Amino acid sequence: MVDVSGEYIAEIPRSPADVWGWLTTPANHFGARDGFVFPGPGPERWCLLTEAAGSMIGVIADVVEREDGRRIVLRFVSSETTWVWSWSVFDAGITLGAPTSLVRLTISAAMRAHVAEAAGRGLQTAAQRALAEMNHQLSGAPPPAPLKGADTRAAERAHKHRSMGPPTRGEVDVQVVIPLPVDDVWRGALDASTFTVDASPGEHPGVVPGTPVGQLGELRYVITSVGGQRFVRFHEVVGVGPGRRLVLRNQSSSHPAESVTTVEPHPDGALVRVVCEMVVHGEQAQMADATRAAFRAHLARLSDELVRRASVDQEPPSPEA
Repeated sequence: MVDVSGEYIAEIPRSPADVWGWLTTPANHFGARDGFVFPGPGPERWCLLTEAAGSMIGVIADVVEREDGRRIVLRFVSSETTWVWSWSVFDAGITLGAPTSLVRLTISAAMRAHVAEAAGRGLQTAAQRALAEMNHQLSGAPPPAPLKGADTRAAERAHKHRSMGPPTRGEVDVQVVIPLPVDDVWRGALDASTFTVDASPGEHPGVVPGTPVGQLGELRYVITSVGGQRFVRFHEVVGVGPGRRLVLRNQSSSHPAESVTTVEPHPDGALVRVVCEMVVHGEQAQMADATRAAFRAHLARLSDELVRRASVDQEPPSPEA
C-alpha cells in the first residue's frame, strides 16, 4: 500500500462561524445534492445523497474527530481505499473591511501502488473543487468548472442504456406467517426499523430525518455493502392502504421498482406477503432472483424481530429489591 496525501489552503471572505456552518452541513460535501446526519446514539455519521444513472445513492462519511468551530475530520471508505478529509478553520482577521477565514484541507489515503499516481492527481482536483465550491457558495465567487469528460461519460451511459435489449418483467412473490395478532404485525411492517432488505449485518435501517413517519412521503434508508464498500439505499412510501397495505418504491435503482406488502389474518397469526414487479434488461435478468432472496431474508428477519419484541413486552416486571 502507498500513502497519498495533500494539503490545500484557501482564503474565504467570510467569518469563521459562517465557514464552520458550511463545513458541518452534510449536503455541502462530496458533490452531494443533499444530506443528513444519521439519527440515534453512537458515533456521528453523515449520509451524503448523490445521484447515479437516475437513482438515489447515499455515501457514508464517518465523523472521526470534531473540535467545534475549528476542525472536523471525515472518513470515507471505498472498496479499496479509506479517504480522510481533515478541515481546519482559522480567523484571518479583517480584509477589505470584511471578516476573512483561512481554510486548510488535508486529504490522505492509503491505496495500491498501481493506482496511487492517478489517485494523487484526482485528490488534487477534488480538493481544489471542494474549496472552490465553498468559496462560491459563501462569497459568490465563480463555481468550479465542470469536470472534463463528464458530458462524454453521461452520453456513453445513455447510449449503453439505449442499446440494451428489450426489457422483460420479473416478479417477486414471497410470504411468511407470523404467530402474532394481525394488528401487531401491521404496526411492525409500518416501522421502518424492521425494513432490512439488503441491509448489512449490524446496520440499523431508519427514516430520513424530515420525512413523515409511517405516511406517504416517508423515505426509508438501508445501509448496505458491496465488495467492502458501504453505501445507502432508499425506499419511499408511495402508498398506504386500503386496508393493511404498504407500497414502497426503490429509489436506488436505475429501474425503480415498487414492492407491495400486505398483512392479512391467518389461522396461525398474520400472513405477510410481499409482491414486487421489476423491469430488467438482458443481463440484468438475474436481479429478480437476487431480489427474491433479499425479500425472503427480510421477511424471516421481520418475523424474528416481531416475535422477539412481543416476548420482551410479555416479560413480567422484575421484583423490587
